[in-house]
Amino acid sequence: MYKEPPFPSDIFERSEAFYSTRKGREAMGRVVVFSYPYFGHVNPTIGLVRELAARGEEVYYYTIEPYMKYISMKGVFCRSYGDVLKELEEEITITTTEPLDVLRHIVPHKLDKHKRMSNLLIERVMADDPDYIIRDCEAYWGKMLGTILDVPVICYITTIALSEAMMDQQPEFFLKNVLGSRTDSFTPVTSGLRFSEYLNQYTRELSQPYKVDFKAIDAFSGADDLNLVFTTPEFQPFGEYFGPDYVFIGPVIRTDEDEEDEGLAQVAGSYTLIYISMGTVYNECLSFYKKCIEAFRTSNYRIIMSIGMRIHPDELGDLPAHFTVQPRVAQNRILRQADVFITHGGHNSVNEALYHHVPMVLFPQAADQFVVSGRVEHIGAGISGDSRTCSAEEIASMTLQVLDNPSYRQACQRAGAFIRQTKGPQLAVDRISAHLKGAGLWEE
Repeated sequence: MYKEPPFPSDIFERSEAFYSTRKGREAMGRVVVFSYPYFGHVNPTIGLVRELAARGEEVYYYTIEPYMKYISMKGVFCRSYGDVLKELEEEITITTTEPLDVLRHIVPHKLDKHKRMSNLLIERVMADDPDYIIRDCEAYWGKMLGTILDVPVICYITTIALSEAMMDQQPEFFLKNVLGSRTDSFTPVTSGLRFSEYLNQYTRELSQPYKVDFKAIDAFSGADDLNLVFTTPEFQPFGEYFGPDYVFIGPVIRTDEDEEDEGLAQVAGSYTLIYISMGTVYNECLSFYKKCIEAFRTSNYRIIMSIGMRIHPDELGDLPAHFTVQPRVAQNRILRQADVFITHGGHNSVNEALYHHVPMVLFPQAADQFVVSGRVEHIGAGISGDSRTCSAEEIASMTLQVLDNPSYRQACQRAGAFIRQTKGPQLAVDRISAHLKGAGLWEE
């Protein structure tokens, strides 16, 4: 059972001594990276870490054991969070979509986790002696530790970004796509406050016991002095509401080398290939997988279905000969051959499909998958459904619609072209360098 370590009583005195030792350190420097220890959050950072190390940075990367192989490279020191997944995966049931009620549930829940992680890591991070911190938007403990150590903190966002300006100018979008609210059920703010400030007032009350400057945006996204967003400006909704503190560096597309030992990599023969995957987290979808089997049982398509580690193939029952079912596959290499991708709408998966010009049928399950799927529909690259209520016949019909209409693939080609044009990790490190020089940390 996880036991929270005590907060060191002399930490503030020690942090002053720590800060004095860093003055005058030459650029480049030493960075601690706090990942959120799930594949969809670690994967986008691989290129960023590689670029930092290539430019001479010492990188101390915090994650869990299974993901260390992805970021083990020259100049990178892997640090283990230890056995923390049970703590991070602890969920709460929220039955309301009213904004203040949602905040009342999630703010203390998130800050409890962040405080525990901060207490767990503080002594190790001080020993690492960072000049600055880069953190996942879900790893707010990185911001807490940066405040204690008085070092700059940079945030990265692995999906579509949110901002306070976006919340204020497009509250209906925020209510529908982030909170899951019906906009016609929300009572508009009448106090003269901006929507973000209306939420922030209550968030400040909830966060007072934690002694942090926690805003509503921190509960849903990242909002530090510099924020790196792993999507293209073209895919980001309402991009006009983001200032220069948000840098859209584009998604990271894995290479063949990154996908070594990830299972099935190619399919022999010339078939119409349908690839089905519900990702690596919210993929316990036995009922949906069975409906997919029935949808294509008598088809002439070749079906590749990745079902994750939580379901055994025997649970699916009798499989037609044209189905291949595996716990995992080398997704990028399969997408090169695929004609349609039936997906959960995770940000990584969607961008890999766009990169390879594969139209999608999306069945979002949780988190950002709904807003990402909505964005795919908006640009014309796919259509969405509800995996819980759809029938096998509807899955087949939606797939046929995407297959038969070339406009979906053409939309993917346009979006894929934007992804290929992004400068990604190089742009990110350029902006990190400029930001830190502007803060007086790095010398010209």
